[in-house]
Amino acid sequence: MANYEMYICLNKATYESQIPTALQSTLGWNNYTYNDDGSVDTTTAYRPTWKESAFKGKLGAPRESLDKGLIIVKGAFSMLTGEMTAVVALGASLSYPANSVLTKSEAQTLANGELFTASE
Repeated sequence: MANYEMYICLNKATYESQIPTALQSTLGWNNYTYNDDGSVDTTTAYRPTWKESAFKGKLGAPRESLDKGLIIVKGAFSMLTGEMTAVVALGASLSYPANSVLTKSEAQTLANGELFTASE
């Protein structure tokens, strides 16, 4: 299998924007309209935001930074279908940690750091 679990640190703008098209089969879903007799009338593919996918349970529980500007989520993405390429591309022009792909230990280090944890 070519799916890999990873963590992504998304900036707020990306988290509240639609997922890349390449992730539709993993993070999206279908909306249905019904006829009066209860049969399906139409099916429409819905491309949600990252936030909607997280709250629908298609990503791990989000962890927000103290200023709410960064959100870490966990997901499983395929190398075969281009999902990982789409995820990595989100951070192409941004500086770490915005839209960065992280290992589990990197995500833990970031989540335990000053951006996510109040100092005493």
